[in-house]
Amino acid sequence: MDRWLNKSRNTVGSSSSDANENKCVTPNNSASLKRANSPPNKQSDTGTSATTVSKRRKYDENYISFGFIHENSYPQCVVCSKVFPNSSMVPAKLRRHLETNHTNVKDKPVDYFIRLRDQLLKNKNFIAEVTKTENEKATEASYMVSYRIAQAGKAHTIAENLIKPCVNDIVSCMLDEKAVKKINTIPLSNDTVRRRINDISTHIKSELISRLKCNNFALQMDESTDVSGLAVLLVFVRYKYQTSLEEDLLLCQPLSTYTTGYEIFNMLNNFFEIEGLTWDNCIDICTDGAKAMVGKTAGVVSRIKEVTNNCSNSHCIFHRQALAIKKMPIPLKNVLDEAVKIINFVKSRPLSTRLFTILCEDMGSMHKSLLYHTEIRWLSRGKTLVRLLELRNELYVFFTDHPFNLQLRLSDKIWLFRLSYLADIFTKLNEVNLSIQESIDGNIEDFDEIYGEIEQHLNEILSSLEKYFPESKDIEFIQRYNWVKNPFLINDKPEDLSITEYEEFIEMTTDSSLKTLFDKISLTDFWCSSSITNEYQSLAKKAILALLPFATTYLCETGFSSYASMKTKYRNKLDAEADMRIQLSPIKPNIKILVNKKSQHHGSH
Repeated sequence: MDRWLNKSRNTVGSSSSDANENKCVTPNNSASLKRANSPPNKQSDTGTSATTVSKRRKYDENYISFGFIHENSYPQCVVCSKVFPNSSMVPAKLRRHLETNHTNVKDKPVDYFIRLRDQLLKNKNFIAEVTKTENEKATEASYMVSYRIAQAGKAHTIAENLIKPCVNDIVSCMLDEKAVKKINTIPLSNDTVRRRINDISTHIKSELISRLKCNNFALQMDESTDVSGLAVLLVFVRYKYQTSLEEDLLLCQPLSTYTTGYEIFNMLNNFFEIEGLTWDNCIDICTDGAKAMVGKTAGVVSRIKEVTNNCSNSHCIFHRQALAIKKMPIPLKNVLDEAVKIINFVKSRPLSTRLFTILCEDMGSMHKSLLYHTEIRWLSRGKTLVRLLELRNELYVFFTDHPFNLQLRLSDKIWLFRLSYLADIFTKLNEVNLSIQESIDGNIEDFDEIYGEIEQHLNEILSSLEKYFPESKDIEFIQRYNWVKNPFLINDKPEDLSITEYEEFIEMTTDSSLKTLFDKISLTDFWCSSSITNEYQSLAKKAILALLPFATTYLCETGFSSYASMKTKYRNKLDAEADMRIQLSPIKPNIKILVNKKSQHHGSH
């Protein structure tokens, strides 16, 4: 080493012509450095490129004796941390820098420079780690804010336009400007929030798919049209996960063309094939009973049953109730239609609504407004009609000297009697019925005729209920799965259980600790609990299969409500699938995993 050092030191005089090249990298000469050391452009020929590459000097481990290490093919001084151009990587130039700028350490042994090198590398790693940690925290905060925005169904621009300025104001008041600068490093632009929401949605979706691949599940689906005229298909899934039955959004995608059973099935089937799901795990499908869903040949359910033999189907109870109550005698139907017209006349006109509210306040009424009803949820008609009956006097005063052609209905006792019956049959509010009857007793000439209409209506309702809710199927289902509802009240052997399963059933029902557990938790949680699934696997499996199917399409109805509030006329171009999945899914995303997957943080601000 000493012989090499002496030889290197003897070359100092012969290298004076290269002194002008021994310059550190500064902002003034960085551009020329890049031109000198950058690879040739595309117009250069192959020979020139090879010559340029061969001229780049290589670092030698012995250069540490001059206090230099290499930083991306450039020499760096371990004393002052300056980085020099690649052309300075020669012993004479390195030694000249040491003797000229660091005279106090030029005679230090090599071990001294090695210690400085280790300290410099340690500092570099520390700075890189701190910078990386700050970036990761900013990215994590960006994901968490985006998650909250999607859960609330708000516009993605709210992060940059409202949330970030508010946080800056709070931090500047409560902390200091240094904290404000850290807040400003959090990327919350519209595009960034959209990417974060897509990442979180993909993460939740992959977790859901992994759960469904090893479990049986039931589906409910419905189709509707959004504000932009786009037909949207919603599919929810119920499955067992750990110690409970979970319900989650499986699919929210637009139907580009028709809304037939063929198109819906193709979308579902393609989704299953892409995600690796099998139809054999699907045990039941609940729909609204539309032709596209339950058609005998072209319906979605029929096509699904062609690819699997284990799938049954059910008709939503809400829609069956709506269908069962639709038929009624013409006089009663006319009363219901006229009642709706009266309500719409007031509710659909802002001026009429305001004037009617003021009138109700002046008259000291219990209520100040009328109610709308939902077509599918037919029981809501009862509340609507009851409110109309309660405000009939206010409405009569409101329509005084008004050209509305249904004003006289509010003083027609026969019309009011029919209306009271409809309110009673929908809500069971007998006191309303009786109060109306008391006000018209002795004045009705066609009393028998009205009761004939009522009797006819009740008979039609009874026949419709028998059609849509056949008692034979209910009895068959109860007899088959009554042991699931309350196993501790069953004395006889259930028909659905084998001899071995019945022996397990007897053992389970004689366990007092399980009886205590059954009384404390819900029915589904009991059969999904580890105490049952571990010790009585066959019983738990059969019970869960009986509890999995949906009874209604309620989740689809609430899902479309969330969709409508999210995709408004101001956001009619929104692809709402990612936001919907985050808003409706019970699965909590692992933000740490998403942050670690990011190879480059701060993609956008």
